[in-house]
Amino acid sequence: MTATTKLALPAMPTHSNGRSLHWLAHLAPALFTVMFIWLPFGFLLTGLIEEWGVIGLFSRAGLFFVTDISSPLPAHALRPLTVFPHAVAYFLDPNTFNFWHILLMIALTIKGFSLSVITTRVTGSIKWGMFASILIIIYPADTMQLSFRAIHINWALSLVLLGSVLLLAAIDQPRRVRAYLLSLAAGFLLACASAMYEASLLLVAVPFLVAFTQTGLKPLFAHLKNNCVHYLIWISGALAYIAYVIHTAPLVKSYQSVLAGNSALTTLMTYYPNLFKVGLFRSIFGGWIDAWRITRIEINSYWYLALATAVLLALIYFIVKKSKQSTLSKESSADIAVIFRLGLIGLALICIGYAPFLLSPPHMAISQRTFLFAEPGAALLVVSLLWVLSKASRALASTSFAALIFIGLGFQLFQFHHYIEISKQQQLALRDIVQNFDGNAVNKTLLILDYNNQLNHVWMFLNPDLANVLTYIYGKPVDNIQVCYMPSHEWQAPTPSVQRKGTCEEGKDDWTFNFPSPVSGPGMEPTPATPSMKLSKSEVVTVAIGERNPKAANNLPDSYRQELETGNAPASLRYRGITETKPWFNFFKFRDQQANDEYFWGFGNWWNLDLPTAGSGWRDVDWEPRRFNHISTAWMNAPKASLYFDLEPKNARYTLSGFFDAFPNEASRSNMKFRINGTEIPVEWSEVGKFSGAVNPALLKSGRNVLEFETIPNTDYYGYSARMDWVKIVPE
Repeated sequence: MTATTKLALPAMPTHSNGRSLHWLAHLAPALFTVMFIWLPFGFLLTGLIEEWGVIGLFSRAGLFFVTDISSPLPAHALRPLTVFPHAVAYFLDPNTFNFWHILLMIALTIKGFSLSVITTRVTGSIKWGMFASILIIIYPADTMQLSFRAIHINWALSLVLLGSVLLLAAIDQPRRVRAYLLSLAAGFLLACASAMYEASLLLVAVPFLVAFTQTGLKPLFAHLKNNCVHYLIWISGALAYIAYVIHTAPLVKSYQSVLAGNSALTTLMTYYPNLFKVGLFRSIFGGWIDAWRITRIEINSYWYLALATAVLLALIYFIVKKSKQSTLSKESSADIAVIFRLGLIGLALICIGYAPFLLSPPHMAISQRTFLFAEPGAALLVVSLLWVLSKASRALASTSFAALIFIGLGFQLFQFHHYIEISKQQQLALRDIVQNFDGNAVNKTLLILDYNNQLNHVWMFLNPDLANVLTYIYGKPVDNIQVCYMPSHEWQAPTPSVQRKGTCEEGKDDWTFNFPSPVSGPGMEPTPATPSMKLSKSEVVTVAIGERNPKAANNLPDSYRQELETGNAPASLRYRGITETKPWFNFFKFRDQQANDEYFWGFGNWWNLDLPTAGSGWRDVDWEPRRFNHISTAWMNAPKASLYFDLEPKNARYTLSGFFDAFPNEASRSNMKFRINGTEIPVEWSEVGKFSGAVNPALLKSGRNVLEFETIPNTDYYGYSARMDWVKIVPE
C-alpha cells in the first residue's frame, strides 16, 4: 500500500483573482510589518561594528563577493558567502547604506513569506499562515535582527526557509521536469544559506518536520520513500557544503575554530544545559517578557503601535473574508493531532536553531545572533498555542494575537531605535573628525582627543574599526590612530585581556603614551612593564572631537569643509552619505529622547542592548543572563573612573545612590570617593555594596555633567577596584 502526500493546499485557482489573493495572503502581512518597522526611521541606520571592517576591506582590497582562503578575509573561509549581501549592497551604492536597508527589508519579507507558506501548508489555513508571517518578523527573542551585523544571517535564514518552500512545491508539482527544477533550486538555496551562515545547515530538517506534521509518524516513511529523489536533491545541498568544509578547514585557522576552542565536543558537553535554561526559556518566555517591559517602559506613546496592529489585523480579516475558504482543509476534532505535532516541531526547531551556538562560548551570554535561527520554531509553537486557544474562544485567540503584535512591534521599534541612537553617536564623531582632518597623515599618527569619552568602546569604533571607516571615507589608508579621552588623559592602549587603559601626556614638543602598569590575577601571571611610547608633535596630526566647539590643531581652509558639504568627490559623497542620514517621518518618540531631570546608568537596561559608556576607567560590559531579567555590570579598572551625562536639574535636593556588586578587597570599597562636577559627595554604605549620599542641587548644571569615582585598584586582581551594577542621581 502506498501513501500519498497530504496536500495542505488544493490546486491553485485557475482564475487570476484567486491566484492573486493567495500570493497576497503570503506576501502582504510580511511587507506591511516590515513597512511599519521602517516607517518611523527610514534609512537612518548606518554601520556599527563588523560592517565597517567589511567596508574597510572593500576600500583596501577592492570589492569581493566570496571569502575563500585566497580572499582578503580568509578567517571566514568556512563561510564563503558571508559577505555576499554586504558586497551586493556596496556594489549598488558604495556611498550610503541605502541598499543595506533595502536588502535587509527584502530578507525579512522573504522570511515572513516563506513561513507563511509553510504554516498554511501544515494548518490548511491562510489565517494561521499570515499570523506566522508577522510573528517571525516581530519575534522578540533576538536583539540583532535590525542591525546590519545580521544582514547575512537574515539572508541565510530567509534562503533556507525559501528553499524549504521550493522543495515542498516540488513534491506537490505533477510535472516531473518542473518538480526536479524546483528541487534543484531548493538544494542550491540550502547550500548558499549554509555557505553564508553555517547555522543554516541544521535547518535541512525543516521539510522533513513539515511532512511529519502533515502525515504523522507512520505514514511519514512511505511519504519519504515516494519522494526520495526530491529529498536527496535537497540533502545534497547540505552535503555539498559539508564537503567544502572538510576540504577547507585544514587549510585555514577559521573564525569558528577560534570560538569553539580546542575541542568542539568538550565545548558542547559543557554548554548543552543552556539549550534549555537559556535557548528554550528565552525563545518561549523571556523574549516576550522583555518585549512587554520595553513596550511599557521605553515607548512614549502607543498610538502608532495601536494603528499598526489594527492595520495588520484588518489586512488578515480582509484576505480571509475575500478568500472563498478561510480554512482550505477542513478543520475538525481530528486537527488536534496536527496541532500537537505543530507544537512539537516548533520546540524541535527552537532547539535546532539554537544548538549551533552551544559550540561558541562567547555567544552563550548574549542575545545577538543566537536566537534568529530559533525564531521560526518559536513562531510555529506560538501558532499552535493560539490554534488551541481559538478552539475554545476565537475572540480570546484574536485578542491574544493582537497583544503579541502590539508588544512585538514595540520591541522591534525599540531595537531599531537603539541601534540608530548608537549610529547617531558614531556619525557625530565622524563629522568632527572628517571636518577637521583631510586624510593626509602620511607617515604620521592621527591623535584624536575625545572629549565625549566614547571612542574605542565596542560600539564606538573599537580599533581597527575607526581605521576602516576613515580609510573608506578618504579612499586611502588611515591606519596609525591613537585615541585619548579628555580631560582624564586616558589612552586606549592595546590591553585586550583585562582591558586596562594607559595614559597620554602632552609635552612641549612631544606626546608620551604610558602603557598600564603590570598586574596579575587568578590564572594570570604579571607581565613585564612595557616602556612608554613617545611621538614628537611633528609626527602627530591632532584632532579634538566632542567639544561644543571642536578645534583641530591642524587648521584646514574653509574650502575643504565646503567641498565636504556640497562637492561630488568620493570622500564628500561618503561623508554626507553616512553622517547626514535623516528619518522619513519624525513622529515616533521614545522616553530616552526626552530632556530628563534625573540620571540613571546601568551599562544596559535590556539584555545585550547596551549603550556605549560615556566615560573613562571602565571595562566593557559583562552580562549575566537570568530567568526574567539580565544583569549588566562593568569593572572599574583605573584609579579614577568617570561617567558623563546630560541633565536638566530641578531646583531641589538630589540623592546620589548606586550599587557595586563586587570588590576585590575591602580597601577598594573603604577608599572610594565620589565627585560630581569636581565636588566630593559624602556617602554612606550598606553591607551589600549599596551607597547613598545627598547632592546639593547647585552642583548640577543644565547640560553636560560628570560623575567621578576614585579608589585604590587591586594589582593582584587584574587591576580592578569595583564592579558597578547601577548608579543614579535623582531628586528627593
